[in-house]
Amino acid sequence: MSTAWETLADGLHLLRDSCLVYAVRGPEGTVIVNAGTGLAADHLNDVADGPVTVLLTHHFRDHTDGAVRLAEKGARVVAPYWEQEYFLDPEQHFRERQIWNSYDNRWDRFSPLRPIPVHDWAMDYETRSMAGLAWEVVPTPGVTGAASSYVVEHGERRLAFVGEVICGHGRTGRLAPLQYNYNDLSGLHSLWHSTARLIAHEPDVMLPSLGAPIDDPGAAVKAFQGNALEIGRIQPGFGDGLRDLDSDDVEEVLPHLYRSKYSGAETHFVISKSGKVLSLDYGYHNAAAAFPGKSHPSNRRPLLHGLAGLKQHTGLDRIDTVLVTHFHDDHVNGIPLVRRLFGAQVWAADSFADVLEQPMRYDRPCLWHEPIQVDRRLPTDETFEWEGIPITLYAMSGHTRFATLVSFQLDGKRVVHTGDQIFYDSGGWKPGARMNTNHVYKNGLDLGCYLATVDILESIHPDLVITGHTQPFTVADEWYREIRRGAEAFDDVHRKLMILGDDEAHFGAESQGGKLKPYRLHLPDGGTAQMDGWVLNPLPRAATAHLRLLLPDGWTAGEAAIELGPREQKAFELQLTPAAGAACRRQPVGLDVTVDGQPFGQVAEALVTVGHLRF
Repeated sequence: MSTAWETLADGLHLLRDSCLVYAVRGPEGTVIVNAGTGLAADHLNDVADGPVTVLLTHHFRDHTDGAVRLAEKGARVVAPYWEQEYFLDPEQHFRERQIWNSYDNRWDRFSPLRPIPVHDWAMDYETRSMAGLAWEVVPTPGVTGAASSYVVEHGERRLAFVGEVICGHGRTGRLAPLQYNYNDLSGLHSLWHSTARLIAHEPDVMLPSLGAPIDDPGAAVKAFQGNALEIGRIQPGFGDGLRDLDSDDVEEVLPHLYRSKYSGAETHFVISKSGKVLSLDYGYHNAAAAFPGKSHPSNRRPLLHGLAGLKQHTGLDRIDTVLVTHFHDDHVNGIPLVRRLFGAQVWAADSFADVLEQPMRYDRPCLWHEPIQVDRRLPTDETFEWEGIPITLYAMSGHTRFATLVSFQLDGKRVVHTGDQIFYDSGGWKPGARMNTNHVYKNGLDLGCYLATVDILESIHPDLVITGHTQPFTVADEWYREIRRGAEAFDDVHRKLMILGDDEAHFGAESQGGKLKPYRLHLPDGGTAQMDGWVLNPLPRAATAHLRLLLPDGWTAGEAAIELGPREQKAFELQLTPAAGAACRRQPVGLDVTVDGQPFGQVAEALVTVGHLRF
């Protein structure tokens, strides 16, 4: 055995590099946990037996750069799923990263400077076989929002490889990466809950990437949580948000309807008599992880919530079906997770199922990046059943055009889910509250959209209202009067403030003259692509719209002339061909529209990537 490696136990070794690197020998190979600068590659034969896997806990380059050298020795690299961009395409990451006037202090610039050849991704909550050992992937956000830890039975002990989560009795390695924003320590909130999540796995030993092995994990974590509260001495009130989360993480709304206590966007569970669970949306866990102010896929990691409480109340610990109210990330981000873990089916209105399945095609806010397969596309204004429970969807527009109001009968009550369509100045509804329309133009809307929703609610006359961001409530006549007042005010205010006259040229309250799809077009090998989309006639009379694409030099595209009725929206198709040998990332191309000789300019754009394998 080379003196470079220290033996901690039979088949378990430690090498001191820019971080602590561990070698774990199993019956079918060897796992190297973290890579440091790659010193392990010089001494691999001293510990490796059979195939070698490099398992990374987070993207910091003092932990990951050496994976390149190990991969050159034939090792397979496995990294946390939520940190893909940092490993695969650092050039693009640094190109996108805001530098000037930045108040974003995440350590995402301590990421790899060269691509790391990752062969596979560690998925949250999975148990993965590596080297003939069963490795549990534990989500442990902290120094990065996507950091993972790994728990494995080795010999007669449960080992937890924890990265920088905890690095000694009561300590973590560095606080600086926990300052996500300008002067906060919100990452310490995430780390607090990550230590609790690790202890729930009952490890015998914690093996950190900084510091020294921890033989008494329970005492070390208890000391760390106590020390974390000391931050309150320099940031008063810091500890107010740190608490042990109630294991009963749901509350009963009706005998067969439960609400997840800690979901960022409200998640509700309908329980059938046959013992199945229907989740109305599945949002972020908003208590177990802190999100930086900068919204980004790597900062919006979904975690499980509600299942422990469901099991306590109902004995059920899985989700069978997810019914989606609308496409926004805070309502759908956890769906791929529960689909992967439980095989949950996804049901959604046909009107926005394509947005879930092909997000690359769309330019809308709050768009979740993972394609979500829809197992059942549902019509609106028709009643269907889930496990004998009648449900009806109604199209809504206002907060977003891609949404449905959900109405169902349960426990003798008429229940409606209004999504994010209607809120109030007091948050939830109470007598005297004033309606907040919560409208978002970029999501798509029309005049009259809120009045249409009020008409639907009056026709249903619900006993109970649940929403995307408030506590459930019951309604009275005052509620109907207030939401109708707000709906009428929405139309009136827009007509007073905007050019929306019946005889005027305009693109409606949304102010969008057209769209190009796919919004993000990827052509790794170049060639011709088909663009489609829609264009809107801004005139109160029938007219001809002439469409062309504004392109870089050497690119070509078709043109189109489309006959439109008054204010009519119609789909179109155009072909686009980049110049031979073109290589670009997110090259904008514009949709130029002229209607009956009147130019309206470039009303929409799409982003084209050519000649790069990764997008």
